[in-house]
Amino acid sequence: MRRALVLAATLATPILLAQNAAAAGSKSAPPETVEIKTSDGVKLAASFYKPRERAPAVLLVHDAGGNRAQLEPLAERLQKQGFGVVAIDLRGHGDSKTDKLDWATLSEGDKKSTWSYAPRDIDAAATWVLSQANIHGTSLSIVGVGSGCALAVRHAKSDDNVVCLALLAPHTQSFGFDVKADIQALAGLPTFVLASKNDEAERMAIDANTTSPNPFVDISLAASKTESVLEDKRLPAKVADWLADKALPKKGK
Repeated sequence: MRRALVLAATLATPILLAQNAAAAGSKSAPPETVEIKTSDGVKLAASFYKPRERAPAVLLVHDAGGNRAQLEPLAERLQKQGFGVVAIDLRGHGDSKTDKLDWATLSEGDKKSTWSYAPRDIDAAATWVLSQANIHGTSLSIVGVGSGCALAVRHAKSDDNVVCLALLAPHTQSFGFDVKADIQALAGLPTFVLASKNDEAERMAIDANTTSPNPFVDISLAASKTESVLEDKRLPAKVADWLADKALPKKGK
């Protein structure tokens, strides 16, 4: 465009403005509510954000005590970025809770026991989304929040389809999961860690890079230690841009 004649550029401007306005006005498809069944028969409620064209998949995993609705802004941004996205309610959470299993009413011991079965939720969701039409069957990124990071990292250890991870405010230990050890076992898998300065998550990420021959963890500092990571308005763009750089096919390739 810089080499075009001034007249040509002037004539083209109304056309470009119209195209940009059309693109801005076009909305991504609203999410579909779906049901995913785990290997032990638990039915999970999930939202599927279909891509406009064939695309890699992203699986969103909320924190313990949270739900998939909290990740809606991130899911929408990822969909617009060009991903197919599935956000699940883990067993006992959100729309997946039942009269027999409600996370909010569980004792600490029962929460730990329930969380030990949650990897089956991640397995089921990953298998489901990678089998959908218009989804690349061998490209899965996982985003975890808080204790959900433990499930994301644990799944990545056994699934070769996982191409990168984004861990938002992870803990070194979560309900019996050794997150620090699991991350170090994934040396080489691109990983984004959002942490508060000088907290356990930042130190864990630094240690992971130190013990690996090649740094593989990108560290970003949260705006505040006090606010929830999901309250950061910059979060959706920050995570989506990082995942796009790592997982979306590059143009011309």
